Amino acid sequence: MDSSQAASKKAALELAKSQEQRSVAALAEIVRIRSLTGEEGPAQSRMAELLTSTGAEVSQVEPDVEAMFKAFPDVAQYPTHWEHDLILPYAGLPTYAALRDSGLQPVLNYDGRPNVVGYWKGTGGGRSLILNAHIDTVTVEPLAQWTRDPFGAEIVDGMMYGRGTSDMKGGLMAAFLAVTYLREAGVRLRGDVTLQCVVNEEHAGNGTLDLVTRGAAADAAIVLEPTSNTIAYSHPGGLYWQVTLNGVQRSPGARWNGGELEGLGAVDMLPPVIEALLDLEDRYNSGTPTGAKPPFSLTMGKISGGHYETVTAGAVVIKGGAYFAPSLGAVTDIMDGFREAVARANDSDERLRRHPARLEFLHHDDSTDQPAGLAIAQVMGGVLARRGGDGSAYPGHFCCDMRHLVNQAGIPSIIFGPGTIAQAHKPDEHIPIGDFLSAIEHLIEFIAEWCGAE
Repeated sequence: MDSSQAASKKAALELAKSQEQRSVAALAEIVRIRSLTGEEGPAQSRMAELLTSTGAEVSQVEPDVEAMFKAFPDVAQYPTHWEHDLILPYAGLPTYAALRDSGLQPVLNYDGRPNVVGYWKGTGGGRSLILNAHIDTVTVEPLAQWTRDPFGAEIVDGMMYGRGTSDMKGGLMAAFLAVTYLREAGVRLRGDVTLQCVVNEEHAGNGTLDLVTRGAAADAAIVLEPTSNTIAYSHPGGLYWQVTLNGVQRSPGARWNGGELEGLGAVDMLPPVIEALLDLEDRYNSGTPTGAKPPFSLTMGKISGGHYETVTAGAVVIKGGAYFAPSLGAVTDIMDGFREAVARANDSDERLRRHPARLEFLHHDDSTDQPAGLAIAQVMGGVLARRGGDGSAYPGHFCCDMRHLVNQAGIPSIIFGPGTIAQAHKPDEHIPIGDFLSAIEHLIEFIAEWCGAE
């Protein structure tokens, strides 16, 4: 970077430093706009206005579900809504035909839920960049456990509280403000910059997948999920699953007919299924070195069923999730592993042979694996090291939309953003203000170096 480029970058950094109150106010404004998954419209309208004010070329397009399923049938998902979440299970893969025939399209759709994309064309000769962030947030329930207004953006002891502060409006606004201050400082970037503000990342990923389907491309991308301003170059895959058990309803007086058990309840058959799933986790994790993080993590989060204490349960559903490292294979391989585990349980237990357990999936994410030394990670690592941060890159810990940019679009990408994933999806979600402000400056320096400045 020559002296004029350095001076331009310095001017942008100085502007960001002098405008910290403005930056915090901008984040607070977006946090105060409710944008739960399915209700992203008002926040997207505001983001379109903000992007337009910077001189960006702005587009607003609702995701095309049919086109996504046609282009990427292995990874496309049903639309989700926080009030109608994961309500269309599938045994194989989700399909557009199943959605169309389900009668659920009135609630599972993208009407009034557009992606918003801002594009700043470079002067030429530089590397292009995508900045990707989602506007949608999970529900605020359990609301009674919040001690702050979920949409109040209240600041206490250097923390801003509110749904989406860490996950991930902090990252979204850090990227927007970084580009804003570069432009206001008169920096002319050589490479093109695109900010993708997407819908329905939570439990779907269709916002980003739609943009990939439409041809999104760049030399590299940053997914602005919360990493406490560190660099992740990969992430695990994930599954949401459910197992349904059906039994015969009988009262205590009718459970036995002579010596024959007629009232075989669904609860009675839980142990072999649970054992089979835990055995699946053990088998995936066998051989893990002592002290190392296992590559497979299973959760059984909810068991529901039955209707009366003195009647054997007619049906019980176990719901859970799983994360898996890229080394274990594709998400479809992991789905096959679940199928085999449940089939073994059915075959090995006389009760389940009479009433087989049924496995279905609610959502699946492919994992992402890239070399630790990819160029964008090296450049960001250098920026962070110069600025006193941690410039090392590491495997990520959570699923996100990077999978579509890397796996489906072939764009080298990293995960980098302010806040922490430990605050995601929980009451009293918050973000350190200092983390957010530092991210703006980190991104200013990175964008100027990656894209090049005249």
